[in-house]
Amino acid sequence: MHWTSGAVLVMSMVASAVPVHSQDIAVRLDSTMRVAEREGFSGVVRVEQNGVTLLEKGYGLANRAARIPFTAATVVQIGSNTKDFTAVAVLQLVESHRLSLEDTLGKFFHGAPADKRAITVRQLMNHRAGFPSGIGGDFEPIGRAAFIDSAMKTRLLFAPGSRESYSNTGFSVLAAIIEHVTGKTYDAYVHDAILAPLGLRRTGFLLPAFRSDEQAHGYLANGTDNGTMLAKPHAPDGPWWNLRGNGGMLSTVGDMHRFYAALLEGTTLMTPATRALRFDPAEPIGLAGSDGVSFFLYERFPRKHIEIIIASTNAASKAPKVRREIGRVLGLPDAGDRPDNVARRPGGKPAPVAMTAVLEDMVQAINSGDTVRLRQIIVAHFAADAGSPPVNERLKRIGGLHEMLGHLTLERVEQFDDGPLEMTLRSAQEGLVVVAVLADRAEPYTIHGLQVRVGG
Repeated sequence: MHWTSGAVLVMSMVASAVPVHSQDIAVRLDSTMRVAEREGFSGVVRVEQNGVTLLEKGYGLANRAARIPFTAATVVQIGSNTKDFTAVAVLQLVESHRLSLEDTLGKFFHGAPADKRAITVRQLMNHRAGFPSGIGGDFEPIGRAAFIDSAMKTRLLFAPGSRESYSNTGFSVLAAIIEHVTGKTYDAYVHDAILAPLGLRRTGFLLPAFRSDEQAHGYLANGTDNGTMLAKPHAPDGPWWNLRGNGGMLSTVGDMHRFYAALLEGTTLMTPATRALRFDPAEPIGLAGSDGVSFFLYERFPRKHIEIIIASTNAASKAPKVRREIGRVLGLPDAGDRPDNVARRPGGKPAPVAMTAVLEDMVQAINSGDTVRLRQIIVAHFAADAGSPPVNERLKRIGGLHEMLGHLTLERVEQFDDGPLEMTLRSAQEGLVVVAVLADRAEPYTIHGLQVRVGG
């Protein structure tokens, strides 16, 4: 156990400032996390109920080589929760009449092709533009102009507005629009318009000037040090563009608590009317981000007056498992947290035999670690157009599913009247997993991408 003076102070404050019942919950939460720590959890947890902080503490090591313990102040990756800062930036620009949710890509990018010219800011923000999940590696050294060119050449998955499909690419396009409208870099705008007004000094990318010894390292399931976010390749003014606006930001659980409190309860960032265009404070909220190694979870249950923030950095002991244990202590129903609760679309029919055979072959290659065979499958069956990730990047992502999920068992492959195929897998570490397979409907059934959904 790695205690710091700050952690002791938090616990002593809880013991003296909350009712006996809450003290009991606080002790049980800490005991739960001590067990998780012994089982390999490394990260930081913050739990609040009825406005009282029950737990705000680090567990395990943030840097194993240097033996630096996690504390409540350790800087962690927030992953896709970066998108909430992008959404706030867009809404602020809408409120100041510098942007409209109905503005189209044609307004900002004069060379936008016909199939993308009418895509709106609203569609980008709601994942309804048709862009794929990603079009390149997070750390690929690609600038704004080259990224936009690649995005405009990328084949859309569906007609804009016709349905929803999670897209990191769409949020990077929003980041480009933010920079175009404001004349500032994404990092600078977020700092000046969101972080500074709230007094958040431990959030951002480059501008907080984080020291290396205060950043958490991520660790693969086999113990390999995956490094810190700022040790990864990045541009002089922020993340490279496949990541900008959709991920990569760093923060602390304390800063993220204050950010969401201001967003959902205050008026410093925007008016309630503007907030309602995207966020509903009256409804439960669950927001999560992960690169497969580090995980960040934010949950808010307004009717129960509970907020949970978890950041974990060990792929072998992930935040979702800890969240389920914390939920039991707090009396939260866990039906929505079971791995088997991942949503599958109803009404599916068996996919073409040829496509099922390719996917079966791919799963076998993933399980066996046969990268030669997996590369052959990628070269033979995945798209290789201008907007597609390079083979090596795809090999890393797809091969990494075994590291993230454990042994995979293919249960079924289904097709639907619209949208992608769905591959349902049983995984050793996460239970049921559904993979959307973005593929052509006719032979040779070229695959354009995979989108993985994990229940827990």
